[in-house]
Amino acid sequence: MCSININNSADETLRCLSLKDREMIVKRLSHFAEEASLENRGALDISPPTRFTGDLKPVKKIRIGRHRVYYTGSHTQCTYNAVHIKKFKKSGVDDEDDKRFQKALIKAMQGPNIVNSIGQISM
Repeated sequence: MCSININNSADETLRCLSLKDREMIVKRLSHFAEEASLENRGALDISPPTRFTGDLKPVKKIRIGRHRVYYTGSHTQCTYNAVHIKKFKKSGVDDEDDKRFQKALIKAMQGPNIVNSIGQISM
């Protein structure tokens, strides 16, 4: 059983979502992290690779509902860190190839450290 943490950027976005969406994201991320262990990969380890390079190479994303969660970590570390949530993904808005979006994602990754474990987020 691995853990997942969240930073300020992702936490702020979560708090802007409806209670239903927030619960869905927290529940799914917690479940995905719990199914992984040091010996076994989980859903967060087998997500499709992103098109990122350089500083963003370790970032992975997973789709939960209409939202995209960007995170780092792996089962070998037994911890994952949600660094950004893109709410209500729309085509042509904040695409992965957009340099502005990439800079914002780097800033989110370099922001304040993890604020709490995702299981402890208040609904």
